[in-house]
Amino acid sequence: MAYMIMLVANNMEQIDSVMDAWQADHVDDIVFMESTCFHRAERQRPRIPMRFLFESLDGGQQQVSVTLFGIVGDEAAVERCTRQAEEVIGDLDTDANAMLVAWPLPIVKGYPKHAPALGGDAE
Repeated sequence: MAYMIMLVANNMEQIDSVMDAWQADHVDDIVFMESTCFHRAERQRPRIPMRFLFESLDGGQQQVSVTLFGIVGDEAAVERCTRQAEEVIGDLDTDANAMLVAWPLPIVKGYPKHAPALGGDAE
């Protein structure tokens, strides 16, 4: 069964190394996006529609995180990706600057795109 991996890291400089390791391990189509955790926002959320939240209106700087999403073929690949992230970031159980979660994907269409399945039964 395929799995989705989500890594949220506060140190943007570490992300390139994690992405390089994951790509070498055939993580297919890594999605990279900037994100802000609600508890880290410097001010309250503005009361304007979501489509206008892409830019800060006051030009202020908020501390952003980077969120990576990737699909892997099986649980063993999740464990490899976790080890690779921890080699770069540090122990995710004790480091408050990053978090990794993974969950099974019972329905997957279009996977894998570029790499062979990693021992799983990707749908």
